[in-house]
Amino acid sequence: TSQYARVNYPSNIVPQFNDLRTNWSMGLSLQVPIFTGGRIKGDEVVAEANVSQARAQLRQIQELSALDTRSAYQQFAAAEAAWSASSGTVTQAQRAYDIAELRYKEGISTQLELNDARLLLQQAQANRARSARDLQVARIKIVLLPDLPLGAGASNMGISAAQGAATGSTGSMGTQSTGGGIR
Repeated sequence: TSQYARVNYPSNIVPQFNDLRTNWSMGLSLQVPIFTGGRIKGDEVVAEANVSQARAQLRQIQELSALDTRSAYQQFAAAEAAWSASSGTVTQAQRAYDIAELRYKEGISTQLELNDARLLLQQAQANRARSARDLQVARIKIVLLPDLPLGAGASNMGISAAQGAATGSTGSMGTQSTGGGIR
């Protein structure tokens, strides 16, 4: 630091110009931290712990992504199995309804039996529609897996084969109208 000034130390009440003196002062300051209290080392340890925590979170997220991918494929397989199984159920319910209708026309059975057969057919058709919806949702989940932020797990699970299966069997889910319902 440096400071320059003109000062007056008067001996009488009115100062004279000759009484002014120059005052120039200079100073130097230096600070060296000898003891930081372990602050720098502590900051390093905290930073290493944060890096380790971030890596662990990344591994956990990657594992959850892979689990979500496997779960989507399992849901797709289950939905496809339910869809296939519901086909036979609707066919059998339609056959039972046709038989009950014929028996009612011939006077062998009652209106109650016909209503029960119709109710069972409608339940089978509703179950078929629900399984078709579940299958479509599962297909869409599989198709969207590569677009997720951590879609790397999807590529490891054979996404191209699953997409082929998801899009290849869409033609089998057609609707046919027989007796007032979807079969």
